[in-house]
Amino acid sequence: MNNGGKQMKTAILTLTLIVIFSSQIYSQNQQAYDSKYNYWKIESDNIQSNYYEPDLFTWQYIQSSTTSQITDIFFIDDKTGWATHSGNGGMRTIDGGFNWTNNIFNDSNFNTVYNGVFFINQNTGWEVGGALQIRKTTNGGVNWFKQTPPTAAGVFNNVYFFNENTGIAIGRKNANYNSFMARTTNSGANWTEMIVSTSNENELSDQFWFDANTGWVCGRNVLLKSTNGGLNYVNYFAGIPPTSNGANALLSITFVNQQTGWIGGSNLDKQNIYKTTNGGMNWVFQPNPVTTNTYSQINDVIFLSQDSGWAIHGTPVSGAIMFTTNAGINWTIEEGSSNWFDCLTYYQRIKAWCGASAGKVWFAAPLIVTGINNNNETAKTYKLDQNYPNPFNPVTIINYQLAMSNYVKLVIYDVMGREAATLVNEKQNPGNYEIEWDASNYPSGLYFYKLTVEDFSQVRKMILMK
Repeated sequence: MNNGGKQMKTAILTLTLIVIFSSQIYSQNQQAYDSKYNYWKIESDNIQSNYYEPDLFTWQYIQSSTTSQITDIFFIDDKTGWATHSGNGGMRTIDGGFNWTNNIFNDSNFNTVYNGVFFINQNTGWEVGGALQIRKTTNGGVNWFKQTPPTAAGVFNNVYFFNENTGIAIGRKNANYNSFMARTTNSGANWTEMIVSTSNENELSDQFWFDANTGWVCGRNVLLKSTNGGLNYVNYFAGIPPTSNGANALLSITFVNQQTGWIGGSNLDKQNIYKTTNGGMNWVFQPNPVTTNTYSQINDVIFLSQDSGWAIHGTPVSGAIMFTTNAGINWTIEEGSSNWFDCLTYYQRIKAWCGASAGKVWFAAPLIVTGINNNNETAKTYKLDQNYPNPFNPVTIINYQLAMSNYVKLVIYDVMGREAATLVNEKQNPGNYEIEWDASNYPSGLYFYKLTVEDFSQVRKMILMK
């Protein structure tokens, strides 16, 4: 996807507005800020729900069933997904994220922030969180049952399963932020304690696995690689460029192949995105727009290919979704907001979701973009113009051209690809046509309109802003 629709001046304006409004919008427990790393972390659920919302372009949000911070989000397909949040629970969707239902807990001891969720199929999944809580579901997240962790002190930040039996949960052991890991080989019935570091301030944040043997784990001042399914690790942190005070919080990690990967994080030098092209031996900082912010931490990063990927920025004072189409050489702000963007996921390059503050779930459909038939001769005979005005409220005009008599369809779709309205569905003679669409009964947001004539089709996008 090439999301160049939002011009840079819009991004600059959005960030300016964020700076103006943010000091009055959010409150945050100061204990959640680590001045050593220039690092914000959710330790409590005290983010206010009032916020400034920018113009809606490629990304759009919905309000989920919570007003708490979304801490992790996971989709098994384009419809079914789960999310954890800081309000002592989680939620589930079966319609691509438009509607969410809260989880049902079959244990009263679930009073904690949940930070990670992972499913291996439509039915079986796990969520992890504070007080080393682990819970499992076998019916798609309708009901959850507590599992016993190897110890009671600490926090889990992330969980990953290779198959129905073998999984790894990572986090910190105690108040000293020692690295901590728990591993199971019997679907969570028993978890084995694995402390991978006894040094202070090595809390583990994220993990990425190529297969059941080879993977990476990152955290505060630690970057680990395993080639035997997490039983042993080698620390590659020395390959990260040193910071001025020696501290570096690595919050997210992803790879597109064994050699090429990215890390997102936070430190006082604002070196917040790193890339490797030699299998993690060395990492290079990639400049990006949010390094101009007072706090510029990158909470998550994912790539759809070797060239295209997203990174999200989020702190109590600002948030941004950035996109690159050249492997991170340049990053463009797609969406700026005072939402705290915290987690990213996508499904088969079809849809993407971002969890944020105040219970917001942002989403995009990256493959629904302007597409013109490659047959140049056919394209000369048919034409679909950009609607005007755009953005509009609530009426807009769509013009198109037919060079020969044919059967014509002109359809409006919402941002998730669902048909919203059919404006034309009939045979028409050659000529120029003008169609008016009155969207008085439709919600604000991004829409697409598609002209289809025989083997020709063209799609354009428009913004309804009420």
